[in-house]
Amino acid sequence: MLKLNSLIYFYTYFTAEMILVYINSYLPIYFSELKVDITQLSIILFFSYLFLFSRVAISVYFDRKNAKRKPLIIFSSFGIILSFTLLILNLNLLFIFGVFLGFIFAFVSVIIVGINKIMITQSPDIKTKNKNALIIQLGAINGSLIPIILFLINTNLSANWNQFFIFGILLTTPILIFVFLLKDEDANYKFNGGNNQEFKIVKKSIVLMCIFLFLACSDRLFSFSIKPWISFKSSTTFFSFVWFVLTLVYVSGNFCGGVILKRVNRKRVLIISTVLIGIILFFAPFIDFFLFLIFYGFYFFISGIFLVSLLSIMMELSQNKVFYYQLMALFSIAANVVFTPLGAYLFNHIDTEIIIMIAGILIMISTIPICFIKENINE
Repeated sequence: MLKLNSLIYFYTYFTAEMILVYINSYLPIYFSELKVDITQLSIILFFSYLFLFSRVAISVYFDRKNAKRKPLIIFSSFGIILSFTLLILNLNLLFIFGVFLGFIFAFVSVIIVGINKIMITQSPDIKTKNKNALIIQLGAINGSLIPIILFLINTNLSANWNQFFIFGILLTTPILIFVFLLKDEDANYKFNGGNNQEFKIVKKSIVLMCIFLFLACSDRLFSFSIKPWISFKSSTTFFSFVWFVLTLVYVSGNFCGGVILKRVNRKRVLIISTVLIGIILFFAPFIDFFLFLIFYGFYFFISGIFLVSLLSIMMELSQNKVFYYQLMALFSIAANVVFTPLGAYLFNHIDTEIIIMIAGILIMISTIPICFIKENINE
Protein backbone atom coordinates (compact mmCIF):
# COMPACT_ATOMS: atom_id res chain seq x y z
CA MET A 1 0.00 0.00 0.00
CA LEU A 2 2.90 2.35 0.64
CA LYS A 3 3.80 2.06 -3.05
CA LEU A 4 0.30 3.35 -3.83
CA ASN A 5 1.19 6.44 -1.80
CA SER A 6 3.79 7.36 -4.45
CA LEU A 7 0.95 7.57 -6.99
CA ILE A 8 -1.05 9.69 -4.53
CA TYR A 9 1.93 12.03 -4.01
CA PHE A 10 2.09 12.36 -7.79
CA TYR A 11 -1.63 13.09 -8.30
CA THR A 12 -1.88 15.48 -5.36
CA TYR A 13 0.84 17.68 -6.81
CA PHE A 14 -0.65 17.12 -10.29
CA THR A 15 -4.00 18.56 -9.14
CA ALA A 16 -2.50 21.40 -7.12
CA GLU A 17 -0.21 22.49 -9.95
CA MET A 18 -2.96 22.24 -12.58
CA ILE A 19 -5.17 24.57 -10.54
CA LEU A 20 -2.26 26.96 -10.04
CA VAL A 21 -1.59 27.05 -13.79
CA TYR A 22 -5.19 28.06 -14.37
CA ILE A 23 -4.90 30.72 -11.67
CA ASN A 24 -1.37 32.00 -12.37
CA SER A 25 -1.03 31.52 -16.13
CA TYR A 26 -4.41 31.86 -17.82
CA LEU A 27 -6.40 34.05 -15.43
CA PRO A 28 -3.92 36.96 -15.84
CA ILE A 29 -4.53 36.79 -19.60
CA TYR A 30 -8.29 36.47 -19.05
CA PHE A 31 -8.36 39.47 -16.69
CA SER A 32 -6.19 41.50 -19.08
CA GLU A 33 -8.66 40.85 -21.88
CA LEU A 34 -11.48 41.96 -19.58
CA LYS A 35 -9.42 45.06 -18.71
CA VAL A 36 -10.15 44.74 -15.01
CA ASP A 37 -8.87 47.30 -12.52
CA ILE A 38 -5.31 46.05 -11.90
CA THR A 39 -4.95 48.02 -8.65
CA GLN A 40 -8.10 46.44 -7.25
CA LEU A 41 -6.97 43.01 -8.46
CA SER A 42 -3.53 43.39 -6.85
CA ILE A 43 -5.16 44.22 -3.48
CA ILE A 44 -7.44 41.18 -3.78
CA LEU A 45 -4.48 38.97 -4.67
CA PHE A 46 -2.60 40.22 -1.62
CA PHE A 47 -5.37 39.22 0.79
CA SER A 48 -6.01 35.91 -1.03
CA TYR A 49 -2.35 34.90 -0.79
CA LEU A 50 -2.44 35.55 2.96
CA PHE A 51 -4.40 32.28 3.27
CA LEU A 52 -1.18 30.45 2.37
CA PHE A 53 0.23 31.38 5.78
CA SER A 54 -2.14 28.79 7.25
CA ARG A 55 0.51 26.20 6.33
CA VAL A 56 2.51 26.86 9.50
CA ALA A 57 -0.46 26.30 11.84
CA ILE A 58 -1.44 23.23 9.83
CA SER A 59 2.10 21.84 10.03
CA VAL A 60 2.14 22.28 13.84
CA TYR A 61 -1.06 20.23 14.06
CA PHE A 62 0.17 17.53 11.64
CA ASP A 63 3.38 17.14 13.66
CA ARG A 64 1.30 16.00 16.64
CA LYS A 65 1.44 12.28 17.30
CA ASN A 66 -2.32 11.72 17.09
CA ALA A 67 -3.08 14.20 14.33
CA LYS A 68 -6.03 13.20 12.11
CA ARG A 69 -4.22 13.72 8.81
CA LYS A 70 -6.24 11.58 6.41
CA PRO A 71 -9.73 12.95 7.33
CA LEU A 72 -8.47 16.52 6.90
CA ILE A 73 -6.88 15.65 3.56
CA ILE A 74 -10.17 14.12 2.36
CA PHE A 75 -12.18 17.14 3.58
CA SER A 76 -9.76 19.53 1.88
CA SER A 77 -10.06 17.61 -1.40
CA PHE A 78 -13.81 18.31 -1.38
CA GLY A 79 -13.03 21.93 -0.47
CA ILE A 80 -10.60 22.33 -3.37
CA ILE A 81 -13.09 21.09 -5.96
CA LEU A 82 -15.98 23.16 -4.57
CA SER A 83 -13.90 26.34 -4.20
CA PHE A 84 -12.36 26.00 -7.67
CA THR A 85 -15.83 25.56 -9.17
CA LEU A 86 -17.25 28.61 -7.36
CA LEU A 87 -14.17 30.65 -8.26
CA ILE A 88 -14.69 29.91 -11.96
CA LEU A 89 -18.36 30.88 -11.69
CA ASN A 90 -17.48 34.27 -10.14
CA LEU A 91 -14.60 35.51 -12.27
CA ASN A 92 -16.45 38.71 -13.12
CA LEU A 93 -16.96 39.54 -9.44
CA LEU A 94 -13.46 40.29 -8.19
CA PHE A 95 -14.30 40.34 -4.47
CA ILE A 96 -16.09 36.96 -4.59
CA PHE A 97 -13.29 35.63 -6.79
CA GLY A 98 -10.77 36.71 -4.14
CA VAL A 99 -12.69 34.94 -1.36
CA PHE A 100 -12.76 31.61 -3.16
CA LEU A 101 -9.16 32.04 -4.29
CA GLY A 102 -8.22 32.34 -0.63
CA PHE A 103 -10.22 29.19 0.16
CA ILE A 104 -8.40 27.32 -2.60
CA PHE A 105 -5.04 28.36 -1.17
CA ALA A 106 -6.14 27.26 2.33
CA PHE A 107 -7.42 23.85 1.20
CA VAL A 108 -4.42 23.25 -1.03
CA SER A 109 -2.22 24.14 1.95
CA VAL A 110 -3.91 21.48 4.10
CA ILE A 111 -3.59 18.72 1.52
CA ILE A 112 0.00 19.60 0.55
CA VAL A 113 1.18 19.84 4.18
CA GLY A 114 -0.56 16.56 5.00
CA ILE A 115 0.98 14.78 2.02
CA ASN A 116 4.39 16.31 2.82
CA LYS A 117 4.17 15.05 6.41
CA ILE A 118 3.34 11.53 5.29
CA MET A 119 5.99 11.66 2.57
CA ILE A 120 8.74 12.95 4.89
CA THR A 121 8.03 10.37 7.60
CA GLN A 122 8.19 7.65 4.95
CA SER A 123 11.55 8.90 3.58
CA PRO A 124 14.14 7.45 5.98
CA ASP A 125 17.21 7.93 3.78
CA ILE A 126 18.71 10.22 1.13
CA LYS A 127 17.78 7.88 -1.73
CA THR A 128 14.10 7.85 -0.73
CA LYS A 129 14.08 11.62 -0.20
CA ASN A 130 15.49 12.20 -3.69
CA LYS A 131 13.01 9.72 -5.20
CA ASN A 132 10.01 11.37 -3.53
CA ALA A 133 11.26 14.84 -4.47
CA LEU A 134 11.36 13.65 -8.09
CA ILE A 135 7.87 12.07 -7.87
CA ILE A 136 6.17 15.23 -6.62
CA GLN A 137 8.00 17.32 -9.21
CA LEU A 138 6.87 14.99 -12.00
CA GLY A 139 3.30 15.27 -10.69
CA ALA A 140 3.54 19.06 -10.66
CA ILE A 141 5.05 19.10 -14.15
CA ASN A 142 2.31 16.93 -15.64
CA GLY A 143 -0.33 19.03 -13.90
CA SER A 144 1.15 22.18 -15.40
CA LEU A 145 1.07 20.65 -18.91
CA ILE A 146 -2.61 19.64 -18.96
CA PRO A 147 -4.20 23.13 -19.23
CA ILE A 148 -1.68 24.05 -21.94
CA ILE A 149 -2.45 20.89 -23.93
CA LEU A 150 -6.19 21.55 -23.61
CA PHE A 151 -5.68 25.05 -24.97
CA LEU A 152 -3.51 23.89 -27.87
CA ILE A 153 -5.87 21.06 -28.85
CA ASN A 154 -8.75 23.50 -29.28
CA THR A 155 -7.59 27.04 -29.92
CA ASN A 156 -11.23 28.14 -29.91
CA LEU A 157 -11.01 27.86 -26.13
CA SER A 158 -9.60 31.37 -26.18
CA ALA A 159 -13.04 32.48 -27.39
CA ASN A 160 -14.82 30.24 -24.90
CA TRP A 161 -13.08 30.59 -21.57
CA ASN A 162 -15.92 28.92 -19.66
CA GLN A 163 -15.43 25.67 -21.55
CA PHE A 164 -11.71 25.80 -20.86
CA PHE A 165 -12.27 26.32 -17.14
CA ILE A 166 -14.88 23.52 -16.95
CA PHE A 167 -12.31 21.06 -18.30
CA GLY A 168 -10.06 22.04 -15.41
CA ILE A 169 -12.82 21.42 -12.85
CA LEU A 170 -13.51 17.95 -14.27
CA LEU A 171 -9.84 17.00 -14.10
CA THR A 172 -9.59 17.85 -10.39
CA THR A 173 -12.36 15.45 -9.33
CA PRO A 174 -10.32 12.17 -9.43
CA ILE A 175 -8.35 13.37 -6.40
CA LEU A 176 -11.39 12.43 -4.28
CA ILE A 177 -10.79 8.77 -5.16
CA PHE A 178 -7.03 8.89 -4.55
CA VAL A 179 -7.14 10.48 -1.10
CA PHE A 180 -9.43 7.72 0.19
CA LEU A 181 -6.72 5.20 -0.78
CA LEU A 182 -3.99 7.08 1.08
CA LYS A 183 -2.03 4.96 3.57
CA ASP A 184 -1.03 7.11 6.55
CA GLU A 185 1.70 5.15 8.30
CA ASP A 186 5.03 6.37 9.65
CA ALA A 187 8.10 4.52 8.49
CA ASN A 188 9.60 2.15 11.03
CA TYR A 189 13.00 3.69 11.61
CA LYS A 190 14.69 5.56 14.39
CA PHE A 191 15.38 9.22 13.96
CA ASN A 192 18.49 10.52 15.61
CA GLY A 193 17.87 14.11 16.57
CA GLY A 194 21.51 14.67 17.43
CA ASN A 195 23.03 16.48 20.35
CA ASN A 196 22.28 20.07 21.32
CA GLN A 197 25.18 21.54 19.38
CA GLU A 198 24.10 19.74 16.23
CA PHE A 199 20.54 21.02 16.65
CA LYS A 200 21.80 24.62 16.99
CA ILE A 201 23.63 24.23 13.70
CA VAL A 202 20.44 22.96 12.05
CA LYS A 203 18.40 25.88 13.41
CA LYS A 204 20.92 28.36 12.03
CA SER A 205 20.81 26.62 8.66
CA ILE A 206 17.02 26.72 8.66
CA VAL A 207 17.03 30.48 9.34
CA LEU A 208 19.50 31.04 6.50
CA MET A 209 17.39 28.85 4.21
CA CYS A 210 14.31 30.95 5.07
CA ILE A 211 16.12 34.16 4.03
CA PHE A 212 17.38 32.47 0.88
CA LEU A 213 13.91 31.22 -0.09
CA PHE A 214 12.30 34.64 0.27
CA LEU A 215 14.86 36.31 -2.01
CA ALA A 216 15.18 33.37 -4.41
CA CYS A 217 11.41 33.37 -4.94
CA SER A 218 11.41 37.03 -6.02
CA ASP A 219 10.74 35.77 -9.55
CA ARG A 220 7.10 35.98 -8.38
CA LEU A 221 7.48 39.66 -9.26
CA PHE A 222 6.85 38.84 -12.90
CA SER A 223 4.68 35.72 -12.41
CA PHE A 224 1.55 37.79 -13.16
CA SER A 225 2.83 40.08 -15.89
CA ILE A 226 4.91 37.63 -17.94
CA LYS A 227 1.87 35.73 -19.26
CA PRO A 228 -0.16 38.63 -20.67
CA TRP A 229 3.12 40.24 -21.80
CA ILE A 230 4.01 37.23 -23.98
CA SER A 231 0.37 36.88 -25.10
CA PHE A 232 0.10 40.55 -26.12
CA LYS A 233 3.34 40.38 -28.09
CA SER A 234 2.08 37.34 -30.00
CA SER A 235 -1.20 35.56 -29.20
CA THR A 236 -2.71 33.39 -26.49
CA THR A 237 -2.18 30.32 -28.68
CA PHE A 238 1.50 31.22 -29.19
CA PHE A 239 1.82 31.76 -25.44
CA SER A 240 0.39 28.27 -24.83
CA PHE A 241 2.82 26.74 -27.31
CA VAL A 242 5.76 28.57 -25.74
CA TRP A 243 4.65 27.57 -22.23
CA PHE A 244 4.33 23.94 -23.34
CA VAL A 245 7.88 23.93 -24.71
CA LEU A 246 9.21 25.71 -21.61
CA THR A 247 7.54 23.16 -19.35
CA LEU A 248 9.22 20.32 -21.25
CA VAL A 249 12.52 22.16 -20.89
CA TYR A 250 11.81 22.39 -17.16
CA VAL A 251 11.18 18.63 -17.08
CA SER A 252 14.56 17.98 -18.67
CA GLY A 253 16.07 20.25 -16.01
CA ASN A 254 14.44 18.12 -13.30
CA PHE A 255 15.90 14.93 -14.73
CA CYS A 256 19.32 16.49 -15.18
CA GLY A 257 19.13 17.78 -11.63
CA GLY A 258 18.44 14.25 -10.36
CA VAL A 259 21.49 12.95 -12.24
CA ILE A 260 23.74 15.82 -11.17
CA LEU A 261 22.84 15.43 -7.49
CA LYS A 262 24.26 11.89 -7.56
CA ARG A 263 27.68 13.27 -8.52
CA VAL A 264 27.89 16.84 -7.21
CA ASN A 265 27.31 18.38 -3.77
CA ARG A 266 23.71 19.67 -3.51
CA LYS A 267 24.65 22.97 -1.94
CA ARG A 268 27.08 23.68 -4.78
CA VAL A 269 24.40 22.85 -7.35
CA LEU A 270 21.95 25.16 -5.57
CA ILE A 271 24.38 28.09 -5.49
CA ILE A 272 25.46 27.75 -9.13
CA SER A 273 21.91 27.36 -10.43
CA THR A 274 20.72 30.37 -8.39
CA VAL A 275 23.49 32.60 -9.75
CA LEU A 276 22.78 31.50 -13.33
CA ILE A 277 19.04 32.19 -12.93
CA GLY A 278 19.76 35.69 -11.60
CA ILE A 279 22.15 36.47 -14.47
CA ILE A 280 19.68 35.26 -17.11
CA LEU A 281 16.85 37.41 -15.73
CA PHE A 282 19.10 40.44 -15.33
CA PHE A 283 19.61 40.69 -19.11
CA ALA A 284 15.87 40.74 -19.95
CA PRO A 285 15.70 44.52 -20.74
CA PHE A 286 18.72 44.41 -23.04
CA ILE A 287 17.56 41.81 -25.60
CA ASP A 288 14.71 41.56 -28.09
CA PHE A 289 11.57 39.49 -27.52
CA PHE A 290 12.53 36.32 -29.38
CA LEU A 291 16.05 36.23 -27.94
CA PHE A 292 14.42 36.71 -24.54
CA LEU A 293 12.34 33.55 -25.12
CA ILE A 294 15.58 31.61 -25.69
CA PHE A 295 17.04 33.05 -22.48
CA TYR A 296 13.78 32.23 -20.72
CA GLY A 297 14.16 28.64 -21.89
CA PHE A 298 17.55 28.47 -20.14
CA TYR A 299 15.85 29.95 -17.05
CA PHE A 300 13.32 27.11 -17.04
CA PHE A 301 15.99 24.44 -17.53
CA ILE A 302 18.16 25.71 -14.70
CA SER A 303 15.08 26.20 -12.50
CA GLY A 304 14.37 22.48 -12.87
CA ILE A 305 17.84 21.68 -11.55
CA PHE A 306 17.48 24.33 -8.84
CA LEU A 307 14.21 22.95 -7.45
CA VAL A 308 15.30 19.30 -7.22
CA SER A 309 18.37 20.28 -5.19
CA LEU A 310 16.34 22.73 -3.08
CA LEU A 311 13.65 20.20 -2.13
CA SER A 312 16.22 17.57 -1.24
CA ILE A 313 18.10 19.96 1.07
CA MET A 314 14.88 21.23 2.67
CA MET A 315 13.72 17.70 3.49
CA GLU A 316 17.10 16.93 5.05
CA LEU A 317 17.24 20.15 7.09
CA SER A 318 13.70 19.55 8.36
CA GLN A 319 14.96 16.40 10.16
CA ASN A 320 11.65 14.65 9.39
CA LYS A 321 9.60 17.36 11.10
CA VAL A 322 7.01 18.86 8.77
CA PHE A 323 6.94 22.02 10.94
CA TYR A 324 10.52 22.88 10.01
CA TYR A 325 9.87 22.02 6.37
CA GLN A 326 6.82 24.28 6.29
CA LEU A 327 8.64 26.99 8.27
CA MET A 328 11.15 27.19 5.42
CA ALA A 329 8.39 26.95 2.83
CA LEU A 330 6.62 29.79 4.67
CA PHE A 331 9.18 32.23 3.30
CA SER A 332 8.45 31.19 -0.27
CA ILE A 333 4.81 31.84 0.63
CA ALA A 334 5.78 35.25 2.00
CA ALA A 335 7.48 35.91 -1.33
CA ASN A 336 4.18 35.06 -3.06
CA VAL A 337 2.24 37.39 -0.74
CA VAL A 338 4.66 40.27 -1.27
CA PHE A 339 5.94 39.90 -4.82
CA THR A 340 2.89 38.61 -6.77
CA PRO A 341 0.53 41.51 -5.93
CA LEU A 342 3.42 43.98 -6.21
CA GLY A 343 4.29 42.62 -9.64
CA ALA A 344 0.65 42.83 -10.72
CA TYR A 345 0.55 46.46 -9.61
CA LEU A 346 3.85 47.33 -11.33
CA PHE A 347 2.57 45.76 -14.57
CA ASN A 348 0.62 48.96 -15.28
CA HIS A 349 3.48 51.30 -14.36
CA ILE A 350 6.80 49.94 -15.64
CA ASP A 351 7.96 47.65 -18.43
CA THR A 352 7.80 43.92 -17.74
CA GLU A 353 11.46 43.62 -18.78
CA ILE A 354 12.46 45.93 -15.91
CA ILE A 355 10.37 43.90 -13.44
CA ILE A 356 12.20 40.75 -14.59
CA MET A 357 15.59 42.45 -14.18
CA ILE A 358 14.76 43.53 -10.61
CA ALA A 359 13.86 39.93 -9.79
CA GLY A 360 17.18 38.79 -11.26
CA ILE A 361 19.11 41.16 -8.98
CA LEU A 362 17.25 39.94 -5.88
CA ILE A 363 17.88 36.31 -6.85
CA MET A 364 21.62 36.92 -7.20
CA ILE A 365 21.63 38.54 -3.75
CA SER A 366 19.94 35.42 -2.34
CA THR A 367 23.15 33.43 -2.84
CA ILE A 368 24.73 35.25 0.14
CA PRO A 369 22.80 33.39 2.91
CA ILE A 370 22.92 30.03 1.11
CA CYS A 371 26.73 30.12 1.19
CA PHE A 372 26.65 29.92 5.01
CA ILE A 373 24.24 27.00 5.27
CA LYS A 374 25.75 23.89 6.83
CA GLU A 375 23.97 20.76 5.74
CA ASN A 376 23.33 18.11 8.36
CA ILE A 377 23.60 15.24 5.90
CA ASN A 378 24.77 11.74 6.63
CA GLU A 379 25.72 10.38 3.24
